[in-house]
Amino acid sequence: MSGKTLPAYLQQVLENHIEQSDLVRDKELEDIFSGLTRLNDNVERLKSIILKRREEADRAAQSASEKNKD
Repeated sequence: MSGKTLPAYLQQVLENHIEQSDLVRDKELEDIFSGLTRLNDNVERLKSIILKRREEADRAAQSASEKNKD
């Protein structure tokens, strides 16, 4: 699975609104960006863990399948 996480996409959308002068970069917006950055870091970390576990499960299943053929 590739592409941006939802928090990263939301940050991009907010940046776009800032560029279009729809939003002003103030303390509240900076707090939102900080929260989205932390959330994105957690999402990426969990995604990595899930993918690693999926690969391990696939290898274990493949190994079991090969043992059953013998």
